[in-house]
Amino acid sequence: MFHLSQSKHIDLAKIYERGHNLIGAVPLVKKKRQKKIFKFFKVLLIFIAIIIIGLVLFLVLNLANFKLIYANAAAGKDNAVYAVNLIKEKNYVAANSFALLAQNNFQDAIISAKKYQDNFIIQSIAPLVDQFNDLLYLLSTGEILSRAIAQGSDLAVGVEGFFPSGALNFAKLGRDERRSILDKIYTAGPELKSINESLNSALVEISKIKYNGILRPFKDKIGFYQIQLNEAQMFLTSAIPLCEVLPPLFGYPAESTFLFIMQNSDELRPTGGFIGTYGILGVDSGDIKRFDTHDVYHMDMPVKDKFSVAPPEPLAKYLGVDKWYLRDANWSPDWPTAAEKIMWFFYEEDKLLPVKDQINNFQGTFNGVIGITPKLVTDLLALIGPIYIEGEEFNEHNFVKLLQYKVEQGYELLGIPSWHRKEIIGDIVKELKIKIFDLPIKDLYEAVNILERNLNEKDIILSFQDKAIAAVVNEQGWGGQVKSANGDYLMVVDANMASFKTDAVISRSIDYQIDQSVSGLFVDLRLNYAHNGDFDWQTTRYRTYTRVYVPWGSELITVEGMSEGEVEVYNELDKTVFGAFISIEPREIGQLHFYYKLPLPLHELAKQKEYRLYIQKQPGKTIDSLGLDLKFINRIQSYSPSGFYIYKTGDSSINWETDLKTDKQFLVNF
Repeated sequence: MFHLSQSKHIDLAKIYERGHNLIGAVPLVKKKRQKKIFKFFKVLLIFIAIIIIGLVLFLVLNLANFKLIYANAAAGKDNAVYAVNLIKEKNYVAANSFALLAQNNFQDAIISAKKYQDNFIIQSIAPLVDQFNDLLYLLSTGEILSRAIAQGSDLAVGVEGFFPSGALNFAKLGRDERRSILDKIYTAGPELKSINESLNSALVEISKIKYNGILRPFKDKIGFYQIQLNEAQMFLTSAIPLCEVLPPLFGYPAESTFLFIMQNSDELRPTGGFIGTYGILGVDSGDIKRFDTHDVYHMDMPVKDKFSVAPPEPLAKYLGVDKWYLRDANWSPDWPTAAEKIMWFFYEEDKLLPVKDQINNFQGTFNGVIGITPKLVTDLLALIGPIYIEGEEFNEHNFVKLLQYKVEQGYELLGIPSWHRKEIIGDIVKELKIKIFDLPIKDLYEAVNILERNLNEKDIILSFQDKAIAAVVNEQGWGGQVKSANGDYLMVVDANMASFKTDAVISRSIDYQIDQSVSGLFVDLRLNYAHNGDFDWQTTRYRTYTRVYVPWGSELITVEGMSEGEVEVYNELDKTVFGAFISIEPREIGQLHFYYKLPLPLHELAKQKEYRLYIQKQPGKTIDSLGLDLKFINRIQSYSPSGFYIYKTGDSSINWETDLKTDKQFLVNF
């Protein structure tokens, strides 16, 4: 249309002249339309110019306040980072001061920013609204986090005050000092809950950020802080129940007495292992007032002619016993049920002990029952180092084998009567107490971590008579309770039937397969055993009575692999149970294969919405390989967890490969 010269400069005069002539050549109607269009664009340009001028004036007039918001936000961020670094250095007093400064910085920034919340210019421009909201979310996150850091450091200041030198020698603290420490822990629960709520609020605020505009370059860094927030929240989620459970466990606010059960997981029984040793543990304000241990046969043998209780049928059939005693009292896989039975046997047998055999000297009632496996001791030895009993070193590597040798064979060489062969356990306990209570404060945290890990992995199981504490314990899975499950469920419970300590050389794996058809959900369950040992003084053929706990109403179709007897099917603990016996020779493998149909409501739920599976670990036993192969009718939309090896084999099928060191939950949405 326009013929421009080859010059680098545009001849505006010529363009205007030709454009004017062109307009003159247009008919009258078109000229009027062109005038309207030009008038519209003229008004639009004027409007845009006014907006730009208004924005410039707005920015100029508010520049000082914007600088103030930025300065406060930057100072808040710097002070919060200083506070976190000071906490890492255990300088809690200074950390608290910087955290409070950071909180004030962010509060001032929020107050300044909120002045513009109803500003006409900001609210009239959508991109500005998003960026303004992002800014408020970020400032709010900073304020909440600073408050949480201040609360946490203040709590740490209170605890640190008891150990100004940084060294912990708990045994040398007076009763009042110990009570003050336990009171701080006892009352820390509400404070920690408040901090946890703050972290929740911060996570909510940070999740609202859209990263449009000015915050886009900071997305990765903010995401990093979000991950740290999640980790802190996970820590507090576990710390809060510990604060509720540890004080009563240590005899605060009132003295506590527990029946202490040592379960040998190398001779596996339903709640963790054979009860070879029991003890009475009395604690008052963090001080162990009494802890004596005894061979369980010191209770059972003296009353064998006075006490007669019929054992559960599998014990009679496969263990060959005609009476039930304390040593076999943990037959129920549900620890609250087993703990009640253990206490009952203790009280009943203790009443019948002859005068010469009355070793317990206990007329009160227990506040609860504590069960442990040897793994707790080996973990503690890894922290505190070896202990020495009569010149013999017990360390994390040799503890289990050396102790078993001492109480099973070594006592004869030393000329110790069999009746006194387990007195060495009491000596071990005394040495452990001395070394644990002499830990420096930096290692005390690791001791608490060991305690929590053993609780989660069920190498410690707790039962409290106090209903409130029992509720906390069971909620955390520390009470060995057979869980109620809103969906599919599996718990495999082995019971060593006269196989010595053969569980130490047994490898186990579970293959769990679901096939859904129009007629229901069908489970193909294979329990695999590999015997890695030989015949010797502590190992023989492996004999186990295995119970499989599944949802109530499941229908057993077939079972294969049993060595003798018939499969038992019954209902217990709101579950349907399949019981079968298998025997495996050394260096051989065995498999129990169950094929069953799940209840109809689970099939209907999977057709409409979701499939849930809760797999519960038996205390004292670790499954190194757990494989899930799930095939459904509907297309899978989402699933969890995704933290270990998982892969989809089709639109409606999914596989997991993991272990069973702790309870596991799986969810598939359709």
